Amino acid sequence: MIPVGFLKKAQLEVPTSQAPSWLKWAALGAAPVVAAYLLRTRGKKDDYETDFDSFLVTKGSTPTGVVTSKKGPESGPFEGFLKDSDEDQRDPAVFSTFLKSSHVNTKVAAPDVAHSAQLTAQKERPDPSMVKILVLYGTEYGFSKEIAERLASSLKETKQYWPTVVDMATRPEGYDFSKEQAALVACSTQGDGVPPTEARDFCEWLFAGKAGDLSHLHYSVCALGDKSYTHFCKCGISIDESFSKSGAKRVAARQDVNKEDWRAVNEWIKTVLTGLPSLGLKTIEQLGGMIDELSSSVDSAPAVKRWGKSRPYPAKVTALEGLCAVTNAEDKNTFRVEFDLGDSGLAYLPGDALGIYPTNPIKVVDELLSVSGLTGSCIVPVPNHHYEEPGMEDRPLKMTLTEALMKCYDLRSPKPDMLTMLASLKGQSHETLAKLKVLQEDNKALEAYLAPRHVADVLKELVPAPAVAVLTATELLAVLRPLQPRLYSISSSPLENPKAVQATIAEVKYQSLGSDRIGVCSTYVSERIALGDTALVFMSKNPDFRLPQDRSRPIIMVGPGTGLAPFRSFIKQRLLEDSSKGGQMVLLFGCRRSDQDYLYGSQLEAWSQSGSITLLTAFSRQQAEKVYVQQRLRENADLVWRLLHEEHGHFYVCGDASSMAGAVEAELLKIFQSKLGEDASAADEYLKKISQEERYQRDVWY
Repeated sequence: MIPVGFLKKAQLEVPTSQAPSWLKWAALGAAPVVAAYLLRTRGKKDDYETDFDSFLVTKGSTPTGVVTSKKGPESGPFEGFLKDSDEDQRDPAVFSTFLKSSHVNTKVAAPDVAHSAQLTAQKERPDPSMVKILVLYGTEYGFSKEIAERLASSLKETKQYWPTVVDMATRPEGYDFSKEQAALVACSTQGDGVPPTEARDFCEWLFAGKAGDLSHLHYSVCALGDKSYTHFCKCGISIDESFSKSGAKRVAARQDVNKEDWRAVNEWIKTVLTGLPSLGLKTIEQLGGMIDELSSSVDSAPAVKRWGKSRPYPAKVTALEGLCAVTNAEDKNTFRVEFDLGDSGLAYLPGDALGIYPTNPIKVVDELLSVSGLTGSCIVPVPNHHYEEPGMEDRPLKMTLTEALMKCYDLRSPKPDMLTMLASLKGQSHETLAKLKVLQEDNKALEAYLAPRHVADVLKELVPAPAVAVLTATELLAVLRPLQPRLYSISSSPLENPKAVQATIAEVKYQSLGSDRIGVCSTYVSERIALGDTALVFMSKNPDFRLPQDRSRPIIMVGPGTGLAPFRSFIKQRLLEDSSKGGQMVLLFGCRRSDQDYLYGSQLEAWSQSGSITLLTAFSRQQAEKVYVQQRLRENADLVWRLLHEEHGHFYVCGDASSMAGAVEAELLKIFQSKLGEDASAADEYLKKISQEERYQRDVWY
């Protein structure tokens, strides 16, 4: 019910003789919004006040009303979308550059520009004097795709190169590089350092050295990640190393990009474009290539038709139950949801995640329509990033604006591009423009401003009053992010029922700017679907969070709250395999109270009483003194050391990374230091050792 990619970008035309280099590169990033807002023909003056004024005079680093949010699993841009977080991780650094852009092309790209772009590309024919360049990308949330498209546009603008853009997801069996001279790669990292979901097969093929001898190939990699996480840019780094080991030569050094840092991306593109001419690459004519074979700059290979993120499976809801004792509708609950996988062929292993496509609440959609002055019944194009709808060979090209806002666009996380577009409105007051200037000159202020606000909040504050149709639907949709699926750790075992899958989902409810907020996907499950309904799902593999292959190895699992989910899967899997041959299983679980949010409490207690698991609980609010899982870890230091050191066990952590995961690791290091009888550096080395042996694994989010 929502998209998996991004809108293609319109191009700006910046005369090279009139603009400095920084402006040329910044201009590329502003294309979709600047081109859209230049079509504006009318606007009204903003004559009302909002809380923005008080925000501007706030002296602290975080304004009143900004909530602390959770992010998704480790690494990559937009990771806040995972695990149903409250906000994403946006890098606003490029905003001030956007506002300075000029000399733009006023041709507008509609939201379905990608469709027409592909058709146009198929009609284009390269000049035989051009050099063919492979542009390869692997993406989870569309950022790598944006980079690939921008790079392809930059290559074509030189009139020297003919780029062919290829999505790794369409090449699960690998790629024949024998006919390529240069490959430029953009790839993100997700989870605990793993490749994007649909690019995983390609990456594993490459990492295994199956590409063969690549000594003829020149390449460069733009690796995307998030410095907040342990395995920053791991996938891109591995791609870079794999090409190098196969004999390929770098055109430019690998660029590691933190979040959505377009400045770093543009620097990489600039370096690549500078390096290509010196390689002596042969033209299409010199290689004897047929022009007709290269008449499209869009990869023409058909995508592999299988259920996945871009083609989710419509699964029926077969179970939906609350797991907490709640007394009123305002209390947050946690739900167990089960889906019937039917004959889809979808398979998973313990440790994997279930992807769910939500819809935005109609209340949020109606609010946005109200403040924008747009009519929900107006017809708009289906964006190119929309998933492939089940049972339809060709998706419809149009839908109502209401449907598009419900299924296709993120209404919570405004982009800096939106403020750029709003700054262009005719009739903007000097006061509003002054406010925008503050944000233009202070990236931290911009980030603090956007973080707690939904798209409707920004429009309320910065669209000229009265709130009538001062925006067109095309202009609004062009500056919205795609609505992303959410990932939830699977809490069932395929041995129990291979045609069913369960997830454990906690409702997200909070306040921001004095308004009640809810998690898009968590409340989609708890409020907007029911037994018998269908939801669109897919499997997200997580090979770095797995049970030991040797079932005799003991396992220690730390999972408070919904961090319990994958460990319920682990325990079920081992018990169904053959509990008599399995190593000891120790579970450390924590929650507030045993009579309130003890998830699967009766099942855990039954397993404990039967001797199937060793259960250590920490109920933080059940007594005067707060107790957490790290305290239980400290109390059982001898057991932990014996299982890890003497019996070569595995240690797992799942849950909150902002405090719990760090506290658990700190306690683990204290245990190591105490048992080793050495200094802290020895404990660090021991932790590094068991990590390299894949005996210390984490699935955590902020």
